[in-house]
Amino acid sequence: MANSEDGEEFAVSARIIQYESFINDVLKEDLKRVVTRRDDLYSTIAEYLQLKRIIEQIMQQGTQIPRKVMTDIGCNFYCQAELNDPSKLLVCVGLDTFVEFTQEESLEFIDKKVKILTKQAEKLTANSAKIKAFIKVILTGLRDLQFLEFNDDSKQREVLL
Repeated sequence: MANSEDGEEFAVSARIIQYESFINDVLKEDLKRVVTRRDDLYSTIAEYLQLKRIIEQIMQQGTQIPRKVMTDIGCNFYCQAELNDPSKLLVCVGLDTFVEFTQEESLEFIDKKVKILTKQAEKLTANSAKIKAFIKVILTGLRDLQFLEFNDDSKQREVLL
């Protein structure tokens, strides 16, 4: 009889280890990817909103020519540039593709792009909440399994004494 009980204890312990590794190897990694993607989207949204603010400032100031601006040449390195014609702007539409827009067109594009990116970020937030809930459910189940296993061990010890 003791052998079958030992086998059951081993099976429960093995299951607990499987669930713990599933949480750590799969669910937590998925959560990390979802949160990272969402944070990237929020950074992109912030960049588009900053661009919108700059375009609105240029529109308010009128057509003073030339304008001196600081431009990012990559990796957050900036150089001073001269903006001769602010009526046309190159806007990144995605995948490092730039399209020439008028100021008004660029503002329309930015508004649409921000709405799309915000919806994507909201979906990722919902996905992260689902993953967190799933992790919590599994951890609760594991805690219950471990509690039952511990109580079974203590009952067996009491019977032996």
